Amino acid sequence: MLSKDKIRQVLKEHYGEFDSYLEIEYENKLTESLILGNLEQKKAWATFNQVVLELKFSLKDMLKVKELLYRLTENTNPKNECIDVIEPVKDLTPELQRLYEKIKNL
Repeated sequence: MLSKDKIRQVLKEHYGEFDSYLEIEYENKLTESLILGNLEQKKAWATFNQVVLELKFSLKDMLKVKELLYRLTENTNPKNECIDVIEPVKDLTPELQRLYEKIKNL
């Protein structure tokens, strides 16, 4: 079983530092979901996090990143929140398109 510290370390290696209050809240929610969730919830949250990383590093759209972090942290239906953030993006990367289709089928 993964520890919170190990999960947080891996997240920081891929995302970077979680500096703002919003980023720290997202890190806490993601970590808890990966530790306490069932297998399907863990896979879903790993996918949602991939969307965050794709928006941040491929599209370099920090506004969308912050919007998605907020929505995933504050709302109860992360699947719909991800879909709502991805749909208005005009130029989807192939990876973001793949993630969008995957999330629709969760």
